[in-house]
Amino acid sequence: MNEERRGHWYLLTGLVLGLAAGLIISLALSPVRYIDAEPAALAERYKNEFRQWVALAYQADGNLPRASERLKLLQDADPRQALAAQAQRALGEGGSPDDARALAALAAALSGMEQAAVSTPTGGEQPTLPPGPGTESPPAGATRLAEAAVQTPTPPLPTPTPRATFTPRPSATPPRVLDAPFVMTKRQEVCDGSLPEGRLVVLVTGRDGNPLAGVPILVLWGEGKSSLFYTGLAPEISPGYADFQMEAGVSYTLRVGEASEAVGGLSVPACGGAWRVEFTEGG
Repeated sequence: MNEERRGHWYLLTGLVLGLAAGLIISLALSPVRYIDAEPAALAERYKNEFRQWVALAYQADGNLPRASERLKLLQDADPRQALAAQAQRALGEGGSPDDARALAALAAALSGMEQAAVSTPTGGEQPTLPPGPGTESPPAGATRLAEAAVQTPTPPLPTPTPRATFTPRPSATPPRVLDAPFVMTKRQEVCDGSLPEGRLVVLVTGRDGNPLAGVPILVLWGEGKSSLFYTGLAPEISPGYADFQMEAGVSYTLRVGEASEAVGGLSVPACGGAWRVEFTEGG
């Protein structure tokens, strides 16, 4: 009986020691390392880093098709929304404004590319028009000669030797330098309920009249309080769109860009509506 009990204890002790040794080896001595993982299988933290590097690369070389193909590797349901949401989180968490601006610019560029793809007509086959009433038919003799010429075999021509060709690479598009002042063109109270109460909507357009993304917007209020954000964080509305939520009884000052005059006296309208302010890039 004693020998049987001792044998069972030996088995249990061996099992515990084996499990302990396996855990030590797998977790400390030789842990599992994942290499060459697909971008879609990465943790959310590393996906954010991937998007950030893609946005910075696009800011440097301006190659939008390449950036779009890289973002497809993450298999996001909506790459534009993912970029915009990450830019908003970066600003809310005190991240780099330059990184947030790069994310917003790429989101706006993707939105413009999709709109251009939808508006581009697809080519089709050209219809063959019948001969007009004034067109004369060729004589029968000419037709027979043409048929004989077609049926006569022609010796094949020698295949030319292909020459080496040089394929030019796309030149890098430098990022826009937003050093010109922005001029306020419209300041309107919105009291029809189309905007949420206390919403400050800012719309920015470039010199060409198109919405401009990546423009820094600074809102100041109270004693040293401020909020910095960028246009282009909501590309589904407009690349030049940005908004801010105001509080009742507080006066705000708005500045668009880095060389523009401040616009003050903005507060929740008496009608309980919102503000719509539009700016255009100066010359």
